[in-house]
Amino acid sequence: MSFWDVLYYAFLIIGGVFLLLITLLAFLVGRGLERRDGPTGKAFTFHERIFYNVVKDLKAFARLFKVTYNEINIIVFYFFIPFTWMILVDYILDFHYLKIAFGVFCTAFYMLCRDFRSFSDRLYRKSVDFLNFFNRFGSSYIISSVWICIFIPVLIYGGHLYLIFK
Repeated sequence: MSFWDVLYYAFLIIGGVFLLLITLLAFLVGRGLERRDGPTGKAFTFHERIFYNVVKDLKAFARLFKVTYNEINIIVFYFFIPFTWMILVDYILDFHYLKIAFGVFCTAFYMLCRDFRSFSDRLYRKSVDFLNFFNRFGSSYIISSVWICIFIPVLIYGGHLYLIFK
């Protein structure tokens, strides 16, 4: 087994398990959360349970890595998850170009970004604005966040895994 094969399997496991665990944790603690009052004084809804558990987990990761919540949010959703997708696509297509290109992009970005904290704060605000855009269609920030940041990536991982194991 080559180094790249080990790297494929490691990122496949880490990326897929990371996002699935965050989602599954929301389901496992659902009953306990329903008994508590949400920020509105009512029991948490399905989407709120998932949202607040993901936020709690991201805050824990932020404390672990000694970065802000905005920074860990940007790292996970704009760098880590897309990088694992590139690895999976490369594995499906049996070449290494996408993950290498994305790795080079991330490395160059890290070296050229003078202040990642302010960059991540601006990008986080833009992401919140994007998610709030869907409010005009009857959604809310929480529902849009769960669908766009959790459910759609899980579906994309599922599609990748289907293509790998079909």
